[in-house]
Amino acid sequence: MPDETEPPVAVSDERVAWGPREIAQAVGLAVAGLLFVGATVALVAAAADLSLSDSQVLGVGLMATLFLDLGLFGLAAFFSIGKYHLHWSALGFRPLELDRSWVIVATVVGMFAVVVVYGIIVQLLGLDDLLPQSTLGEDLFDNRALVIVAGLLAVATAPLAEETFFRGFLFGGLVKRLGIFWAALASGFLFSLAHGQVSTLVPFTFVGMLLAWVYVYTGSLWAAIGAHFLFNLVSYSVSVGGW
Repeated sequence: MPDETEPPVAVSDERVAWGPREIAQAVGLAVAGLLFVGATVALVAAAADLSLSDSQVLGVGLMATLFLDLGLFGLAAFFSIGKYHLHWSALGFRPLELDRSWVIVATVVGMFAVVVVYGIIVQLLGLDDLLPQSTLGEDLFDNRALVIVAGLLAVATAPLAEETFFRGFLFGGLVKRLGIFWAALASGFLFSLAHGQVSTLVPFTFVGMLLAWVYVYTGSLWAAIGAHFLFNLVSYSVSVGGW
């Protein structure tokens, strides 16, 4: 079993050859892709004279989300594995030690604790507009197929793509230059920005930092993916509980 005081191979190994330049390029392309997809969805809605809540537009939006997730995974792989001909372990894809798997559940508890405490503080301050909102529109639940697709995106593609990009690639590429704390903060902040809500900037920055910590503690990106999967699964289940 690895020494608990040592960072994972993905953080300290010299094979992590990418850095700020590749990260800036990948983030720039991701932002461009996000803006392009958003504009495309808006144009589709306008051309078909539909509201953004119509099921056709929601379907297009979900497909766009799938392509964005695939794009994040592809950018992370291209600017690291592809560019420097590295093994996938450089992005954190290595076996998870079973005696450390408990930390996945502990991290999920911590993630929900962050969201709950943030919500309580915001309400006490009378800033209800800053409460995180569900990204699943109510009209989504009028279409069973869209509910299923949204669930698959939330619990399958999002954890894999986002953890590969934000933890494996961004955090892994920054940690040797910034240290664990600042790399976790930077990647966590970018992770929160990607969710497109002002109300999620603070809680999801801390959630991202927790996911970076579980990656550091276990040395395996699968732990962060597993925690993200459980977090999204529970959140999605609560959202559709009354459906």
